[in-house]
Parts: sequence; structure tokens; C-alpha cells
Amino acid sequence: MTTERLRQQVLSKSHSAMIIFSDISISYLSGFTGHAATVLLTGKANYLITDYRYFEQAEKEAHDYIVISRDRANQSLASLITEIIIKDECQHISFECEQVTVAQWQEVKETLEKSGVTDFMPIYQSVEKLRRVKTANEIDSIRQAAAIADQALKNILPLVKQGISEKELANELDYQMAKLGSEELSFATILLFGERSAMPHGVPSSRTLNNGDIILIDFGAVINGYRSDMTRTFIFGEACEQQREIYQLVKTAQQAALNAVKEGVRGDAIYQESANILQASKYKEFAGEGLGHGVGLQLHEQPFLGPDCHYEMELGCVVTIEPGIYIPGWGGIRIEDDVVLSEQGLEIITQSPKELTVL
Repeated sequence: MTTERLRQQVLSKSHSAMIIFSDISISYLSGFTGHAATVLLTGKANYLITDYRYFEQAEKEAHDYIVISRDRANQSLASLITEIIIKDECQHISFECEQVTVAQWQEVKETLEKSGVTDFMPIYQSVEKLRRVKTANEIDSIRQAAAIADQALKNILPLVKQGISEKELANELDYQMAKLGSEELSFATILLFGERSAMPHGVPSSRTLNNGDIILIDFGAVINGYRSDMTRTFIFGEACEQQREIYQLVKTAQQAALNAVKEGVRGDAIYQESANILQASKYKEFAGEGLGHGVGLQLHEQPFLGPDCHYEMELGCVVTIEPGIYIPGWGGIRIEDDVVLSEQGLEIITQSPKELTVL
């Protein structure tokens, strides 16, 4: 079905074709989860080109595709693509321009031109735009990934003690997600203490936990290739007045954005609901840019919720809502949830408690 949607959008001309290079796009369209593949859509058929290493897997997974095993020693990818395009009488060639190297595309283009095909059209974000709206199965996979992350976080909280390092706690969290069935990490876990929590994408270090520290944890699991993404912020020992104040500010800003997520509402309007609260506070200069992003087969997908997002929310769209305040030398507080817009309204997929917890 997804391949047919792409065909309707891109292959509008007769005798047209499209070349797709990225693993993520190929997996989304065909179901093939391996690597070293190229998809070619023509007016006559869907082709998936790979080699002997993935041929059997591709035949099992890519049901609506003609799977071709390329002899890498004797035939270049460019010559095989050209052979198929000539056979299927294609003249207008679209290609996934953001997912191919200059050298690779140059070889394909020159080989096609030698055969008389000269009409090329770069296509931007074609598959990515289709992926903004998730199917029920996709949403269920994200929901399962989020449930694993929720349980993994719950499992490590008893380990939070004075003297434990960021790396030690992050490694345990990663282990728990794997033990619970996550296929891989959604992304490298961000787990930071104290003043280091002011780095939105900081890397866990040997810094150890002390009384009064902020603990910021941003992490996710993966099921069927689909990712979750959640941030929770805790205080170790005793929370000071400023920590409580900023936590409540961020939570209020997040709730304002959550309340605004409705079908037909633009991403910039959702962002603005959160920004209005953060920018009216005395911490406005420390507010993080943007509000959130789509999540699915990739951690960061369309739409990107910010001041320039004109996308109107649709049913089936899964996004993160993650406002934050980051004060260098003091620390950062972020609350992030994955949410899906359905016919029943907004569902928060990530279920870990959001009240400020003092461990």
C-alpha cells in the first residue's frame, strides 16, 4: 500500500521511474529489513536490487517486489538500473537525492545518459512525508517499544544511589531494555547528573551522583524497527526551590502543547503554546529551541515541531513533545513524551510518571 501511495505521488508521468537508495525508505516501502539494497519503481513493476548476501531474506520479506541478486563482480549497480529502465521503457527518472552520494548518482546518471535517458528529477523527502502518518501496526510497535522503556526505567530506579556514575546507570538502563526485548537502542542513551544535565544531548561520563543533583534521562527502545523516545528528570536527595520551580514551568509548558495537539492544527501553533509559557518566565533565555519531532523508523522524522512547521497534524501522526530549560553550570530539566493523534483524541504512549520524583 505504501509503495502504491508513492507511485501515485511521484510516477505521474507515463514512462517514469523512481530510484530509492536509503535503507529506511526501502524497509518502509518493501518490508525488507536488510542492507545493500536499491529499489527501482517503474511503470511496469517494483524491483528490489540486492546481492547474494541478502537475496533469500529479500525474497521472503519484499512480497510485492521482483527481487534481483546483482553479480557484484561482473555488473555495476548503474548498469543494472539502466538495463531495467531501458527494458521497461522509462524516460523520466526521479531519484531520492538526499540519500545518495554524489559519486554514486554520477555513475548512475552517466550510464543512463549513454543509453539515451536524460530526464532526471531530484525528489526531496518523498518517502519521509508518507511516513508522517503511521498505520495501526506501526503505532503498536512504537507502543511496545515505549512499554519496554517504561519498565526498564522502573527497574533501574532502585540502583540510584550516591556515588553511582552516569555511565554505570546508563549501562544498566541499556541492559534492562535489551533484557526486556528491545532490538537495539533507539539512540545512544543520554543520562546526566547535576550541572551536566544542561547539555541537551550530553554523553554519559564518569561523573558520580551527589545529593541534590538533577538526574536527566533521555532514552528509548526499538520493536520491529520502530523507536520510542522519552525523557524524565529526577532529583536525588532533596530538591531545592529553583529545581521545583523550573520543573513545574517545563511541565506546564508541555501540558499546554499537549492540549493543542489536534487534527488540523499546525506544528508552529503547537510549538507556540509551549513557547508562550517559557518565554513569559524569567528563564526564557535558557529555553530549548523547538518542541519535538516525529518518531518512527527513525528517531527524528517529520514533522519537526517548531516556529517554521506549517504541517497540519493528521490522525496517525506520532510526535514527541519535549520542552526544556537548560542553564549552563546549573543543570537542565526536560520532560518528553511520545504521543499519537487518533480518532479517540490524543494518546500519550510513554507512561512513566511525570510528577517530580525525589529519589
